[in-house]
Amino acid sequence: MTKNKIPPDPSPDGNGTEFPFPDPERQQRDITDSIEHHHRPHDPLPPMGEFGLKRGIQPWMANLIAIGGIIGSCYFLGTGYLISQMGPSVILLYALGGLIIYTVMQSFAELLVNVPRQGNFISYSAEFISPTWAVGTGWSYWFNWCAYIPSEAVAGGIIMHVFVSEVPVVLWAIAFLLMITILNLIQVGGFGWVESSLAIVKIAHNVIFCIVAALIVLGLIGSAGFIGTSVVFPPNGNLYDDIFPAGWFILIANMALILVNFQGSEIVGLAAAETQDPKKTVPKACRMVVHRIIRVDILPILFLILIIPYAEAGLTDSVFSTALANYGFKEAAAILSFIVLTAAFSCANSGFYGAVRALYGLSLEGMAPRFLSKLNRHCVPMVGTLMTLVCCWLVLSLWWFTNGEGQLYIWLLSVSAFTGAICWISICLAQVVFRKRIYERGYTDADIIAPAPLSPWMPVLIGVVLEVIALVVLAFNEELVGSLYLSIPVVFVPMIVYWVGRKTGRIRGIKFLNPDEKSFDELFPDKRGKL
Repeated sequence: MTKNKIPPDPSPDGNGTEFPFPDPERQQRDITDSIEHHHRPHDPLPPMGEFGLKRGIQPWMANLIAIGGIIGSCYFLGTGYLISQMGPSVILLYALGGLIIYTVMQSFAELLVNVPRQGNFISYSAEFISPTWAVGTGWSYWFNWCAYIPSEAVAGGIIMHVFVSEVPVVLWAIAFLLMITILNLIQVGGFGWVESSLAIVKIAHNVIFCIVAALIVLGLIGSAGFIGTSVVFPPNGNLYDDIFPAGWFILIANMALILVNFQGSEIVGLAAAETQDPKKTVPKACRMVVHRIIRVDILPILFLILIIPYAEAGLTDSVFSTALANYGFKEAAAILSFIVLTAAFSCANSGFYGAVRALYGLSLEGMAPRFLSKLNRHCVPMVGTLMTLVCCWLVLSLWWFTNGEGQLYIWLLSVSAFTGAICWISICLAQVVFRKRIYERGYTDADIIAPAPLSPWMPVLIGVVLEVIALVVLAFNEELVGSLYLSIPVVFVPMIVYWVGRKTGRIRGIKFLNPDEKSFDELFPDKRGKL
């Protein structure tokens, strides 16, 4: 008998109405019926993944999605806010964030390869931590993107307002979210092509900026002459004050916001069911995240702080555009500002993809109503898509209760940071528990495919402790504390509902496995009895 055996599926209640949560057999029939219902008998069914979703993403698309997901408007706009708050020490904050996401992705890769699960980190949370915690993790991850997508719409509005100031930011934001709405009503193939194409544009932005900024630093272009490190370390300055103009604790205070810059990396895992050759492609993409972060994310920030004084950074435009404009490259600055629009659109698009697939996984595993996993003729969970769209529009409507786009933007990023970090913490905890269980069964590191390095202390200290500290510190940040009033309930209310429902028999247990998935006992039978 497996430890995580599915509880008996209760029959309809005394009133004759069925509970809205799926049982394993019925869920599989629903998926098949949903697909076959929309196809004539002579029509071939579309290529499907392990649990009904269409495989429309090529391996090269998955690699671009992995890097494109971590270059959004928060990188271009939010970095300006962080530089204005903490000065050159922002590079240390980015390095710390890069270390955290490296730890998370290595832990995720180990789980994905050794214990394949359609629900990915939601399934891992249920199997290795707690079903109740998994419910909170899944719903918080979904809402993470429901907050992040509108923040990208606001960012797009801020940039468009730079070009056309006569149109209010709110109208640009509405138009932006409307484009996201239209795009995500099409099938998954559209997502793969659009997101991978936009990722190329964002990568090109950072590469071009690094080249231009390096030439400015060396005095080969621009009117300032040789700059070197004089912007960061002015003459007669104090080393500590130059690096930490606002003190060192500002690193801890803003740690949650920096995590938003790396959110989206885990979408590689969510895309596993729709990626061709996922066992080869997904782990490789996870391992490459740290290299991409250094080359494409952190290196441009290093050049940025070398050419722009922190007092000139802000939230009114892309800080990269502001930096180039200061040296007379106004046309290039305008081009970079326009590219920020593609970044915002790209991350909103990939975030929407992650949100819908997370909601689909919640439904399959009995953590959400069954109707959310209904597929259309293109094998897309359209009901989940519509529900996510409605939530995004409701979040954007919070505009009317804030003091402008700047406050709403930072507030939404904080909500996204809190709920997204719950997912990363869950991945690291699940990996640690997984490793502990296989050790108990007589296995060693040699039996693990793509093992996470320095486990368990690195996942615990870097992936869990540091992130928990980042979330706790939000309560002491006057500008960000308001986000907790929404973030905390999003995590814990679903957990309470599920726990009460299980105690009262109104909610069925979580479905851990699908028909084509092996249980933990099958994957790692106990070796100790054979010694």
